[in-house]
Amino acid sequence: MRKFFVLEFILFLIGLFSLIHKEYFLILFLLYLIGNALITIIYKLDLFQVILSIFMFPYLPLIQFFILKGQTPHYVPLDFEYKPIETINPSYKTIDLAPFHVILKYGDKGQKKEATRLILELTSKEEIDFNEGLKMIYTTISKENDQDVILYATEASNYLEKILLRKLYESKDKNSVDYARYSYYYANSPFLEKEQKIELLNNTKKFLEDFIKKYPYNIDALTLLIKILEDLEEHEKIEKLLELKLSKIKSRELFEIAILYYLKYRKHSKVKELLTEFHSYKYTFKNESLKILLEG
Repeated sequence: MRKFFVLEFILFLIGLFSLIHKEYFLILFLLYLIGNALITIIYKLDLFQVILSIFMFPYLPLIQFFILKGQTPHYVPLDFEYKPIETINPSYKTIDLAPFHVILKYGDKGQKKEATRLILELTSKEEIDFNEGLKMIYTTISKENDQDVILYATEASNYLEKILLRKLYESKDKNSVDYARYSYYYANSPFLEKEQKIELLNNTKKFLEDFIKKYPYNIDALTLLIKILEDLEEHEKIEKLLELKLSKIKSRELFEIAILYYLKYRKHSKVKELLTEFHSYKYTFKNESLKILLEG
């Protein structure tokens, strides 16, 4: 009888281990069945022993096995493998960022991770401005409480930094506005200390000033240079640059840049002067902000 109980206890342990070590469930469960069959044959179990054997049967692992076998996942795990979405290649202005802000603030964990993935993808494809995308992700890192979301957003920011550095490297030898633009993005990213940011902005400013000497009518270069000068708080230089260029380039884009700048710093007399000249050329605003502010 003692041997019977010892063997039954061993079989019970096998059943228990099959519950704890799920990866070995089938092997342990098979051992249990074989052991039970041998005990039944060898000891010619009486009613009590059969009841005891049935009682010690590992029902929980068996039930768990059939549950797991028929179970389907409730969600698809998120990762950072590139997953293209259908877009119409919109400009920055056509993507409303408000839904992202709302989801990142009030959504559940899954929604926040999905919003982060979309921000990552759209920013990587430059359908969202790099600095806007990074700002949303870093706001999530600093204000989120869920560690899983924080880790996910941190991985997204690291991925974007790698993309930005790669774009910088690829455009460096092309002597183009793209190199200056990616330098500007990187300077305004959260990845640099203040001193590093100032140094990079100054280097980019020098690059653009040399570039504009060769290509004085390049509006993209002028726009970017004004942004950098504004970050460096060189406002006098901005006003001189705008005055010089507007005396030679009467383009709608440059007028809009100048009007936006003077509106921002509340120089209303200058805005009025520029508007008079702007309308004399029969121009209409393309910039959405100016349409709202000045056309209603």
